[in-house]
Amino acid sequence: MEYHIEKIRYRNGVIEIRYPIHKILFRGRSRYQDILVVESIFGKMLILDGVLQLTTYDEEIYHKALVSPTFKKGFKKILILGGGDGGAAYQLSLIDPDLDIDVVDIDPMVTEVVKKYIPEVYRDVFSLENINLINRDAFEYVREYNGKYDMVLGDLTDYRYEDQIGSDVNILYSIDYLNDVKRILNSDGVVTYHVGGVILDRENVIKIYNIFREVFKYV
Repeated sequence: MEYHIEKIRYRNGVIEIRYPIHKILFRGRSRYQDILVVESIFGKMLILDGVLQLTTYDEEIYHKALVSPTFKKGFKKILILGGGDGGAAYQLSLIDPDLDIDVVDIDPMVTEVVKKYIPEVYRDVFSLENINLINRDAFEYVREYNGKYDMVLGDLTDYRYEDQIGSDVNILYSIDYLNDVKRILNSDGVVTYHVGGVILDRENVIKIYNIFREVFKYV
């Protein structure tokens, strides 16, 4: 049997996690990253640059946990950084179908692959008139944006160690970038980021927490 293997740094060692693969549905490379979709014991899995992003087994739980806890009644305009799979936008549309949602994801191929191979996550959400998919670099988009949002969601790939593939995403967790995010927030706006698991990713979670405390009053 073939496995998808991820190695996670933990304290002074490495933990190896092996996911049995039943079937490979898609394997390819976009301009930005390797994209893999497989069937496993967790349903379908989306893997980017060798790192698991979502499974159909618990995707709904993850996206609800990302969008629901900090959403406030009265919010109208939402920005999602990343989120090209459509899951976060869909959960927001269930809370309020009239929300104005911008999804800024650099890689259109992720959206195309999820639409074709994981439609139960995609749910045709980007066909809704009030959900706008923008294929741009999230760093440049926020830096150049002059309007305001009620809520900014970071549905990004995981923060990486500097020697890992895909570590260029770390700029979207930087103090300079988060100050730009703060600038485009309304006065009562909120920012919610996915930052990994507190047990296996403890070192990075603490690092991101301290970065956020440099920018925002309440974290």
